Amino acid sequence: MLAYLAAAMLAAPTPTPATPAPDTTPLETAAPWWEKITVTVDDKGAQQSCRYETSAAGAAGAAACDEAMADSITASGKGSQGLFQKVTFERRFSPGATLDAGKLSPGDTLLGRQVMFLTIDGNGAISSCKVVATAGDVPPDYGCAEARKEQFKADATSANSARQAFMTVMAYGHSERLA
Repeated sequence: MLAYLAAAMLAAPTPTPATPAPDTTPLETAAPWWEKITVTVDDKGAQQSCRYETSAAGAAGAAACDEAMADSITASGKGSQGLFQKVTFERRFSPGATLDAGKLSPGDTLLGRQVMFLTIDGNGAISSCKVVATAGDVPPDYGCAEARKEQFKADATSANSARQAFMTVMAYGHSERLA
């Protein structure tokens, strides 16, 4: 059931919590960061909660748990009797050559993971993107095309300098018994 729920959620418009609004600061390129959206659905298919978390100080992500997310979850159908289903969508940014692919907690099931190698130019735009690894049965609906829409911080040292980084996007979940 968890894989079905995740497939239905991933088929819906993918939430992009870090996509900056016009008045939002661009994404950091010099330090690692992560963000995640965790959605809980009851056994009747109704969203019970949606929580956005990030390692970035002062980041706002309330829009990540918007009405479109709730509608996509409700449309995904009913779960198993007496179980809550939790699905988490996570992005991890790793500057340089060190990859943080993210570790799952005990009981979590990997649904899909995609690792992209990015080159970010001095103006904060992605100049190249390549998927270097994938895993899981339900691939995340976030790839190079979506990453290219992001705006990263410009490098103040030179418009000609480029930064390299990894972006890991994954979806995982688990079931919990109703209390």
